[in-house]
Amino acid sequence: MSKPSGYLLHGTAFSSKEAAFEILVHNHEQELRFHKLWDKDAQPYYFESQPQLTIPKSIADELEKYDFELTSKGLMYRNIGGTLVEFSRVTYDEIPQLIVQTIAGNYRIVFAYLNPLTRDLVKVVEG
Repeated sequence: MSKPSGYLLHGTAFSSKEAAFEILVHNHEQELRFHKLWDKDAQPYYFESQPQLTIPKSIADELEKYDFELTSKGLMYRNIGGTLVEFSRVTYDEIPQLIVQTIAGNYRIVFAYLNPLTRDLVKVVEG
């Protein structure tokens, strides 16, 4: 069985026995009581790993070539003239069809990748 993500002791979550000890124990009497309570009542808990958002490196590299911005209107593209255009209105001759299809098919992942606040949540993978 895998290592627990943490422990519950009387409704309070702790990352480890050592962390609980450091927070709860301040003298020898508390130390003795802590060990008895821990052995009797501490319950391990496990987190399931969350799926990782991924984007192929080839797509990430292509996205970096174009000037996308995220605004309150959504995903925008800065065209050659410097005008911001809603992505849904970008013509196919401005951006390769592969990028258009990728963004349309994986809009949320591409949005997360292009957003500086959520970019770290998207892993770039070979492909």
